Amino acid sequence: MITDFHTATFDTPEQRAAVSLLPNIERQHMIERLLVTYPLFDQLVEFIGNYHFPVIGGTHGRGSVGGLFGKTRAGKTDIIKFYCNKWPAHVVEDGIVIPVVYIPVPPDIVPQRFAEIVYDVTGSGSAPKIKIPSLMGRSVDRIVGVRAQLVIIDDSQFLFGAHKNHVREFYGFLKQLVDRHTCNILFVGEEGVIPQVLAFGPLAARGGFPKKVLAPFGEGEMDQFRLLLHEIDLRLPFRELSGLANKYLAQELHNFTGGATGQVMFNLVRPAAFRALNDGSPRILRHHLYEEAALRQRPGDAREYFAREAA
Repeated sequence: MITDFHTATFDTPEQRAAVSLLPNIERQHMIERLLVTYPLFDQLVEFIGNYHFPVIGGTHGRGSVGGLFGKTRAGKTDIIKFYCNKWPAHVVEDGIVIPVVYIPVPPDIVPQRFAEIVYDVTGSGSAPKIKIPSLMGRSVDRIVGVRAQLVIIDDSQFLFGAHKNHVREFYGFLKQLVDRHTCNILFVGEEGVIPQVLAFGPLAARGGFPKKVLAPFGEGEMDQFRLLLHEIDLRLPFRELSGLANKYLAQELHNFTGGATGQVMFNLVRPAAFRALNDGSPRILRHHLYEEAALRQRPGDAREYFAREAA
């Protein structure tokens, strides 16, 4: 799985003018793929790297279970996809090697669908219609067969929150995989996964369950939050900067999202940027943020976000 992130900045008036003249579809793709790394992002990428390869110049970790957790839209998936980009699949004489296998778990997951996803991400071929225990075993074989070093299970809260009969099958799959001692497993999801893993001794005991939590920017970290917003602004494909790091706009963005980086981009900046594109605007304007925030207002939240002009 390779994600084509947009990371380039538009630092000069000439660069910004040029990008503003591109077709909207190209500018839309830039906005959708926009990525900014920041110190905590880099620290968590390093954590995954150390978990993947615990010894410099050594071999990959085997038979351990770890985790990266945080609230929904905290920015975890971008970190994971960024890391996956470092380890692309490649063809060798006797098949395909996928060093990092990324398994996204949808809501309402069932064992048959999980196996289909495993088969899909490990190459061609469809999951057979056989009894579930055998299917789980074959799914493990698929992962071992592509010589996976690290298996990342994203949105793992859906795996552990499934019907109890399904969860039993998923536990069986996970235990079989760690028992093969060929790779490490990294759960990515909400913090509620932590007690679920700890409650299942055969998983938690494998490596002591090393984990990190991605916390949103707190009120005391507004300087870092504003720096992140400015870096986002530099990458937006508009003729002018949108001033997202302005004190008022930054505070409103923080108030609305709780400082969660994924929510900043996905829930506000991205839709506001699309609205600005449709308007032919030279930048994201305050009313674009105001209108998109109003569409996403949480029940019981009477506050009007972005209601006044920035100072």
